[in-house]
Amino acid sequence: MEELVRTLRRLAEAEKSYANELRELAKSVERVAPLSAIIEAVASDSDKHASIYEALLKIATGASQPRLAGEELELIASVIDRHIQTELKMIEESKKLLSEARDARMQLLLAAIYEDEVKHHKVLTDIKDKIARFRVLTDEEFWEQVWKDSPWHGTPGG
Repeated sequence: MEELVRTLRRLAEAEKSYANELRELAKSVERVAPLSAIIEAVASDSDKHASIYEALLKIATGASQPRLAGEELELIASVIDRHIQTELKMIEESKKLLSEARDARMQLLLAAIYEDEVKHHKVLTDIKDKIARFRVLTDEEFWEQVWKDSPWHGTPGG
């Protein structure tokens, strides 16, 4: 576990450093907007990766994570639903633009957007399906859980 924690910290720091270096490079070539934009996009991804490594560190170190309440889960599900629909539209639009683009620079930028939109859609769908779903147990599931966890299996004292 200690090795994992060290590795996650090292990767988070490397991603932060990489993002900063790329941002400086993007600034130095601002006059070439397509190049600057794609470099800035990669820098943003590096920031995102650093944030994810830091979240993984919390899991690996056993840091306390509060549970989400029913209302929070409902809000998350609602917002994510809207964004899933938005991502579907963005996937269609970027795919159409990509198929029509003839300029190699435009193809590069549009391909990056399209691939990100596809990834975003999958991540949002996974969040909705695996995290933001407020699940109510049926009576049968409830009593099965009670039975399974009961030291006496329904009889007083065993």
